[in-house]
Amino acid sequence: MKETEKILKQLNKHLEKLNLETEEEINKEIEKFIDSYNEKGLENVEETPEYKSDELLEEAYEAETEKEARKLAKKALEVYPDNIDAQTFLANMEENPMNKLKKLDWAIEKARKILEDKGFFEEENIGDFWVILETRPYMRARNFKVETLMILGRYREAIKECEELLKLCENDNIGIRYKLMGLYCFLEEFDKCEKLFKKYKEDSAFMLFPMSIMYYKKGDYKKSVKMLERLDDVNPYVINCIGDEEIFSSEPVEYYAQGSEEEAQLVFLEFFYIFASLPSFLDFVLIKMR
Repeated sequence: MKETEKILKQLNKHLEKLNLETEEEINKEIEKFIDSYNEKGLENVEETPEYKSDELLEEAYEAETEKEARKLAKKALEVYPDNIDAQTFLANMEENPMNKLKKLDWAIEKARKILEDKGFFEEENIGDFWVILETRPYMRARNFKVETLMILGRYREAIKECEELLKLCENDNIGIRYKLMGLYCFLEEFDKCEKLFKKYKEDSAFMLFPMSIMYYKKGDYKKSVKMLERLDDVNPYVINCIGDEEIFSSEPVEYYAQGSEEEAQLVFLEFFYIFASLPSFLDFVLIKMR
């Protein structure tokens, strides 16, 4: 679990205990909490089973061997069986994608039941998932399910998952729209590509690259070139990646800045399955952009 989520969890628990009534009181208490955290870190944390489980899972993420990571994640579940992130972690350790999908489905169903029991699937919350801290493990598990479905070639099911996730979280804090854009492009759902692009109005490399391929597949070469030109403006490294086999031997990156080589690497790898199915697009790019 990221440090920010730990802090938010403790802040929520702190505010629940105080039972404050006005927005002014809540904001003052939040400021006091943040000041205290900046000065002392998380002190006097109530070590509930949930907290201890999360700490064990953190150790699992940082473990040096797969065996140790698996052991720590299982221990996290022993301490707190409802730790969905721990269940997802173990599912992702499965090498066989069919087994991985089965375990992810189990974690997702359990997470959904927990959220339903707590009222998070009420109408007023739909669209605001992820903003609601308790929904994040569920969203993460479903995101991994999308990736696993794609590995299995079950693209229509992956599209359905993506569309449902965007209904749950309209701001799309985890980048589901990029996966969906790629899937629409791959399956030549051109109208849906354009609709998604217009909805988010986003000039990012993760949107422009699949859009350039989409227009190429559609036969609208002028618009494809326009998208490539816009892509070149926001990140010129993406076009340089095309045809560069060394990118596959590069170490995968976790963090990147917009317009960076690291972002370009992630963009190209994200949509490589489309690019690989369309070798003529490489020649098109070389002629039009180099």
